[in-house]
Order: sequence, then structure tokens, then C-alpha cells
Amino acid sequence: MPSGCNMASSLDVENLLWAIGILALPLLLALPAKLLYQTVILGVGPAERTYRGTIQKILDSGMQVEQFRGVLNDEARRLGIKPGRAKLNETDLLYPLSLTHFLLTPMIFILPIIGIISLPIIILGIPVLYALEVILIRRRVLINLIKLLETWFGKQVIHIPDAGYEHCSSDAKVLDASNIAVHFHKVPRVVFLGLFSWLIIHWTLRLDSVIVEFVLSGLFYILLLGIVGIIATALESNLVLVDPARGRIIPIADWLDSMLTPIVGLGLLFLLGRDLMSEARDGGNTVLFSATVLMVLYCATAVGMTFQWGYTWWHGKSVRKQFEVQAIDKLNPQSYDLTRNRGRIQLNVRCTMAERLSNDIAPGKNLTFKDLDNLPSAHEGVLKNPQNPLE
Repeated sequence: MPSGCNMASSLDVENLLWAIGILALPLLLALPAKLLYQTVILGVGPAERTYRGTIQKILDSGMQVEQFRGVLNDEARRLGIKPGRAKLNETDLLYPLSLTHFLLTPMIFILPIIGIISLPIIILGIPVLYALEVILIRRRVLINLIKLLETWFGKQVIHIPDAGYEHCSSDAKVLDASNIAVHFHKVPRVVFLGLFSWLIIHWTLRLDSVIVEFVLSGLFYILLLGIVGIIATALESNLVLVDPARGRIIPIADWLDSMLTPIVGLGLLFLLGRDLMSEARDGGNTVLFSATVLMVLYCATAVGMTFQWGYTWWHGKSVRKQFEVQAIDKLNPQSYDLTRNRGRIQLNVRCTMAERLSNDIAPGKNLTFKDLDNLPSAHEGVLKNPQNPLE
């Protein structure tokens, strides 16, 4: 009898190791994929390094890359870099793809199967997204919640365009490499919500029917995806939360991420480890569990990419425009420039958010590297003193 127990224990350990190996497969594939992207697609030659150094100088100054579009195009031609590769290197510095992004790339090899499995979730998600958009955007729930941050918590909402402001043009081709990278940069946020949803349902309900478990987790995922996705799309409007009492300046989109990342990230690790060990202790099939985890992950990837391109690409601009109009009407925030020159940080009022978005006040896209070295002289004639909010 003891020998039989030892054999069962050994078998559990062996299956557990196989299960961990299966879960590690995406990581093993992600490492060479990331290396290939950096070396072959982006390039690591002297020309690319010089060009990336130029872009980094602009980013370090706090300016927007598109304000230097003319001289950047000239610099790329001088270095012999093709326009597509030059734009992709800019995108990589603005919206870098981490190892997490490349964990999702193996989905390409099983796309037909994953697409068929994910199709019901995508179809069910369309009316849910529409309903949530009506509630959050058209009914002004989101902007009213942000207004409460000002009135109840003593914060102030302002507008600071980030370095990638207008980098992803709305008239660019869908399959343009730089625009693909921009949208793929945002995919993991919604993908891991799918795996998180399934693990929550799998842990809490312990259903005997796999189909019912997938249906419930799919519905839960659609709800989370709609709320987080629509809010994140609207908050790409570059609104910033200022806490003068504590000396903090926090982009509202980053504030949302800072709340989601610990919950979803640590929650995923906890639930994944707990469910795997539970399967091993209870004599379950840990290998099947790991394979199911990967299937759920790649199904969520298919749904997340469909959302990113099918909703955010085609309809996201409309959502952002509606939210920007609401922000101007409800908050009327001032638009600031946050720049750095020779170690000196300057936060200057440029204009109102409405004037910035209408391009009534702007240096345009014709700044030169001389302007970059002589900040804030590049903004002479467009800066103005802020109004006293207490008057």
C-alpha cells in the first residue's frame, strides 16, 4: 500500500511538471519573437540607433513627436531609413511592446480554431458594448464621475497632450505597421481580463459542466471588457488629474491602469497557482487544466484584438470625440505643456483644451532641433497666464 501511495504521488508530481511546462510554452516562444522584432523588423544598425536617439531626445524634452515631423522625415532620409521603419521605431519608443505582448503571438498559429471558438463571445459582445457605451458616454456617467473627483476630493482636471499626440493618424491604413503596433500595445489590458474572468468562475462556482462554465465566464468577460475598454478608449483624450496638496500629476488613463494592474495581475497569479495546485491535490488532470488555460488565453486574445480593431479602430474616434466635447462642456480644462530643458521642468498653460483640439493655438509640425534646444522659446506667442480658479 505505501508503494502505491508513493507511485500516485510521483504521478501527480510528474503531471504537475508537465502542466507547468505547458504553461511555460508561450514564454519560450515569446523570447525569440521579441528578439526577431527588435533585430529584423525595427533594426539595430547605426542608422536606427541614431534615429532612435533623436526621438528619445524629443521624448525627454516633453514635446510631441509630431511637432517635429518635418525634420524627422529629413533625418530618416539622411540616414537611409525607409519611412515605414522610421515610423515603426518612433512607435516602439512611444508604445513599446513588452514580453507580455509576445506571449500572445502564438495565437496566430491556431487562429482558425480560436476564431471559431471565440465567435459566439464576439457576437454576444456587440449589443453589450453598445449598451455600455450608451450608459457611460451618451448618458454622461463617465464624465460626471470624473467631475466628482474635482468637487469631492479637491483634485483638478487639466489637459496635457502626451508625446504620442496625433502620432496615430486616423486616415492611415489599417494594416500600417506602426498603427498595428499602437493598437497591439493596448491588447494585453483586455486579454488578461478574459483569463481572469474564467479563473474567477472556475474557482468560485466549481461547475461540473464545462460548457456552462465557459458561457458564464464569457458573459462576465464581455461585461468587464466593455466597461474597461470603453473607459480606456474615452480616456485617451489626455486628461490629467492634478493633486496640488500632494504635488502629484497623474494621467487619468494611467490612474485606471494603476488600479487594474494589481487586481488583475496579482489575481491571475494567485488564481492560476491555486487552481493548478488544487487540480494536482485532488487527482485532477493538471495537463488538461494547463491546456485549457492556454486555450482561454488565446480565445481572449482573439476577442481582445477584435475589440481593438473592430471597435476602437473604427468607432473609438467617435467615442473620444464625444467624451472630449463633454469634458470641455463640463470641466473646460486648461491645456498645458510639460517640458524639460537643461534639467528644468516647466508646466506652462498653452490654451484651453477646446483651442488645442481645434488647432487654433499651436506651434504646428514645423519645429526644428534648434527649437528643441531653446525651449520654451518655441512656444513664444502661444503661452499665456492661467486664470485664478478662486476668482
